[in-house]
Order: sequence, then C-alpha cells, then structure tokens
Amino acid sequence: MKPRIIFFGDSIMSGEYVSPHLHWVTTLSRELPDWLVMNQSVPGDTTRMALERMPGDVQKYHPDVLVVQFGMNDCNHWETDEGLPRVSELAYEYNLREIARRGLRFGAESVMFLTSHPTLKGDEYEKQRSHYNRIVRAVDYADVIDVERQFGCPDELLEDQIHLSARGHEVYHHIVGPRVKEICGYSS
Repeated sequence: MKPRIIFFGDSIMSGEYVSPHLHWVTTLSRELPDWLVMNQSVPGDTTRMALERMPGDVQKYHPDVLVVQFGMNDCNHWETDEGLPRVSELAYEYNLREIARRGLRFGAESVMFLTSHPTLKGDEYEKQRSHYNRIVRAVDYADVIDVERQFGCPDELLEDQIHLSARGHEVYHHIVGPRVKEICGYSS
C-alpha cells in the first residue's frame, strides 16, 4: 500500500475559484507518484469545524504525513458575532494542538502547518490574520512552513482579495512543494 499524505484545510487548500488542474495541491500531487495524495479541505472551515471532520477525513486513513492550513476563517469577524472572531485565539491554539496530536496519534510521522498568506482585505483583517499566524508558529508537534513571509500580492490573489489566483497557486507550490517533497523522500 502506498504511503498517504493528507492536505487538510480550507478554501486556500481546496483551490476554490480556480480550475482543479491549476490547484497547488494537484500540481504537487503529480510530483509524489509513490504516494496516495488526499485533499480533505473544505472552503469556509475553521479549526473548530476541522476537528469535527477529523475522524472521517483524516483519522480513518492513518496518514503518514498531514499538511494543515487554517486561520483565515478562524480570525474573521462577522457582524452577527458582535466583533468576536469566529474562533477565539485561545480556542484556535488549542484546536491546532489537537489537530496535530490527533494526526500523530493516527500515524502521521510528520505534521506540517502552513501560515496563511497576506491579503488585501484591509488593515484590521490583516492584523488579525498576522496575529493568528504567530499562534501557528508557536504550536508544538508540527513543522511550520511560513507562507506569510514568502508570499507577495496582488497578482497572486483573485478580485475578492483573499483567494489564490492561478499565479498564487504557482507561488504556493513553489513555497510548500520543496519541504513536502523532502518529507516524502524526494529531493527538491
């Protein structure tokens, strides 16, 4: 049986609004021919929602490698929440730690977290997004790929100022691909 790598995240990992053959996870999967690559990402998900999905989307497959990216939905503030983020900072940190622990418990030899990329959504959102990235960098149990520090704007984003354009998917592949391939036993 092939070793398994699971990508577990939100719309940035699922590739929303871009043709599937251009998604960075799809492109990377072609470079991992000896691996079963599964993309278990759901647009709009927070870490709270991800934990609910973990048994069916991650744990039952016993991945060898787990690549995780959440945060943009977690830090977002909705008017209906009266200024509170969808997931508090404390809960976000706990949820990330729990995702990592569960990944390791169910067989992952490596758990990687990705920080989220800069957007053009405005100063307040960017301040929150950047703060949640600091939480990602501080979580134990996981290797961190710091997308935030290597990603540019604006041609890498769609008109909504947050989702990846085809060029943005190429940049993600360039940032994330080498480390994932190394973990999976391929030279970059």
